[in-house]
Amino acid sequence: MKAGGRARAAAATILAVAVAISAFIFLVVADIELVAGRLEFYRRSFVRSGAVEKTGLDVDQLTWVVRRVLDYSTGRRADLQFDLAELDGGEPGRPAFTRRELDHMRDVRALFEKARVLKWVALGAAAAAASALALLERRAALLRLARAFAGVSVAIILGWGACAAAALADFGGFWDLFHEVLFTNDLWLLPEDSLLIKMLPESLFRSLALAVLGLFAVQTVVILGAARWWSRGCEERGSAVRRSAAVTRHGGTGPPLTNE
Repeated sequence: MKAGGRARAAAATILAVAVAISAFIFLVVADIELVAGRLEFYRRSFVRSGAVEKTGLDVDQLTWVVRRVLDYSTGRRADLQFDLAELDGGEPGRPAFTRRELDHMRDVRALFEKARVLKWVALGAAAAAASALALLERRAALLRLARAFAGVSVAIILGWGACAAAALADFGGFWDLFHEVLFTNDLWLLPEDSLLIKMLPESLFRSLALAVLGLFAVQTVVILGAARWWSRGCEERGSAVRRSAAVTRHGGTGPPLTNE
C-alpha cells in the first residue's frame, strides 16, 4: 500500500472509531437520564429503605418531592425549596431543605446540564465523523464502522465489567469515588437527618447505578453482535466479488488454468 493509501486508511479508521465512541457517549448519557427519571425506582425504595418512617411522609408525598427534585435537577423548574406545610398541612415556616442541601443540588443541576450538553455534542460529533468517513471511503465506510463499533464495544464491555465488579464489591467506596471525581467540594457529604439522605439513601443509588450498568451492557452486547454480523457479511461479499473478478480476468467460470 502506498503512503497516500496508508494515510487514507488511518484517517478512515480514526473517523470510524470517533463515530463509535461518540455514539456510545450519547447512549450512556441517555441511559442515565432514562433510568434516573423512572419514578418506580424511587417508590419501591421508599418502602424498602424505610423512608416513609424516617421522613413522616407517605409514598405519594415522597414521590411528589422526588419529582420536584428531578425537575429541578434537569432544569425543568427554577426552584427546589418548598415549605413542608404544602405536604402535611401543618404549621408553615418549615423549609424542606437545608442550605447545604440546596447548595449541593445546585451542583447536581450543573452536572446534569453538562451531561446534556455532552450528549448532544457527542451526537453531533458522531454525525460529523460519519459524514467525513462517507466522503473519504464511500464503499468501505460501513465495513470500517462495523469493525470500529466491534472494537469499541469489546473495550467498553471490559471497562463496564470492572465498574460493575467494583460497585458490587464495595458500593459505598465506589459511590464516594464517583462524588470525589465529579464534584469539587464536599457539599455531597450531607448529615444523616437531612431530607435528601432520608428520602434518597445509598441503597437507592446502588439500584439505579446497577440498572444503568445493566442496560448499557445489554445494549453494548447487542451492538457488538450486530457489528460482528455486518463485518462478516461485508467480508464475505467482498471475497465473492474478488473471486468473480478473478474468474472474469481469466476468461472462464472455473479457477484459472496453469501450465504444468
